[in-house]
Amino acid sequence: MKIKTLYKKGTKKAAKVLGRIIPYNTYYKPASVCRLNSDNPVGLTPREITAHTIYRNAVTSLDIPDELYNACSPYWKPERSISTDYLVVEAPNGRVYTDNESSVSVITRYNRIVENVSLSLTGGKVTEPNLNNIFEQRFFTKPHKFNGTIFSMLTGGAGINNISHWFLDVLPRLHLLRESGLYDKIDWFLVPSLRYDYQLETLELLDIPKERIIEGDKYPHVTADCIVASTAPRGNHTLVPKWLCDYIRNSFVPKAKAASTVKITPDTPLVYISRSDSSVRNILNENELVAHLQQEGFVNVVSSKLSIAEKIALFSQARVVVSATGAGLINMLFCNPGTRIIEIFNENFVVEPFFDIATKAELDYDYVICKGNGKVKNMSQGQSQHFRVDVEQVMKTVKAMKALKYVYQTA
Repeated sequence: MKIKTLYKKGTKKAAKVLGRIIPYNTYYKPASVCRLNSDNPVGLTPREITAHTIYRNAVTSLDIPDELYNACSPYWKPERSISTDYLVVEAPNGRVYTDNESSVSVITRYNRIVENVSLSLTGGKVTEPNLNNIFEQRFFTKPHKFNGTIFSMLTGGAGINNISHWFLDVLPRLHLLRESGLYDKIDWFLVPSLRYDYQLETLELLDIPKERIIEGDKYPHVTADCIVASTAPRGNHTLVPKWLCDYIRNSFVPKAKAASTVKITPDTPLVYISRSDSSVRNILNENELVAHLQQEGFVNVVSSKLSIAEKIALFSQARVVVSATGAGLINMLFCNPGTRIIEIFNENFVVEPFFDIATKAELDYDYVICKGNGKVKNMSQGQSQHFRVDVEQVMKTVKAMKALKYVYQTA
């Protein structure tokens, strides 16, 4: 790991520890939780909060074979079915505070944290509102005041620096906002960060200009005439709702088709997505795998080198995509229904987001699980471990597609 990265992580961790020890502006710490019971609202007034129900008791299921579910890593077993109440709330003269890591707090003018639209993570898992990490904090900077209405698109975890989480946990909030009827009232869009090109590119494609964007990593504590916030797109779990997949594809693919100047790079329907640009979960024998795939007509792509428009164009015309599990596979959201996806797993890191998306996006999904290098104990170890691919098994899965000749059509 680079010294600069270690320094930033160390500084951030030290600031978090000191923030729980040194008291400063403690009156900004919320006093309690504002409960949102849409069936029986008690003690809520429009002066403090207005809640708009978008989807009530929305059920999201993980529709996969038992064999694949049983193969999921024991430290990250997903639910088979969840139910979520999707809300959009308005908090006049409210605040938003985030530590850009594990806590996002929407706070009312009466200093209450709003459940459902606030989020706190411990060990990667969502905690109860009364256990939000902000209640352990004692050091608060003064909030930056913005005139007008802010819509919070903040999310905990990796939304600040991971393209997969950006598409799953940040951008879909715009769909909920539109469904609430409040979109045209928004003056500012508060996002986790703009440090990566894909973040600004996607927002511009969605017609959100840079001058109306507030960067959460630069303004972690804000207040405004009104704060608007939504339920997390995946609720308190990790399963992906179908509306999310439909929203991303319908919002972006037409934009790429309209941009006729965008060249599809490379011009092929058979794509292998390489992780050679990553420092974790590298395929140690990738050259061998690529050589075999090239004999079948596949082209090796490092997706991080492409613009968002190029990724959309490439994946929307792909017929087969082969890749080890990783953030680059999020681009399958741009694939047409029926596109063949082959995901390669290290047996020590089998997680559900992409095969979950595949079923919701109506893709033709298959997978290969390869032997790992010993056992791992937790998510951190699993998502870091390099591994060797079973090339023979991958090619057997690829060649089995020859019986489905349509996947090799180039038109």
